[in-house]
Amino acid sequence: MKVQRGSVFRPETNYYKLAGIILIVAFLQFFMAVNLAETQYQGFNTAKNTLSDLGSSLPPAELAANIFNFSIILAGILAIIAVILILKSGGCRLFSTSLTLMAIGAIGVGLFPGYAGVIHVLFAMMVFIFGSMALLFSYRLGLNIPMVVLSIILGLSTLGMTLSLFIWGSGIENFLVALLGSGGTEKFIVYPQIFYLVALGGYMTSRGEDWVRLRFFSQEKV
Repeated sequence: MKVQRGSVFRPETNYYKLAGIILIVAFLQFFMAVNLAETQYQGFNTAKNTLSDLGSSLPPAELAANIFNFSIILAGILAIIAVILILKSGGCRLFSTSLTLMAIGAIGVGLFPGYAGVIHVLFAMMVFIFGSMALLFSYRLGLNIPMVVLSIILGLSTLGMTLSLFIWGSGIENFLVALLGSGGTEKFIVYPQIFYLVALGGYMTSRGEDWVRLRFFSQEKV
């Protein structure tokens, strides 16, 4: 039986550069949209207001909600397209599955804003948890040592902060929430994931077939 270990280079279907460009566009546009939506949300407080508040805002901040929800849905769709290209090129299934689940969570956050209640929270947790897992498993794409170290640091820190919400809750009983506020805590989870995926996209677009051939593992029989 053949088991895929890491990633496999398929020169006849090498779409890594295109996938990298799509990742950059997906998460950079979302970051810019968040900043734009904040300008349209009167009284938005970085510490107190979560990103989901932007998407669930009602008039007169309805423009902020439209911007945020459209952007996060677009980010999720583009991320899934990038995953398809990565898999067609022989990319790691662990990373691809994690990023896909993160993308589904992002789409769900946009389709079911904060006022949707529990279902919104479930989709948001998918983004937090599987975004962290995507960072941790990205080393299996054949990254260099600095990128691997960065993925481990950011992946573990964002996963740890997410787990703290399950253990101590999202109130002041959680020392992170008490220190950063609920909005600040969420941003320290989401923003590192966004920035890393943008950096990963740039990494993928800047390396050629020689890098892929050298760093990607071949299939082995077990």
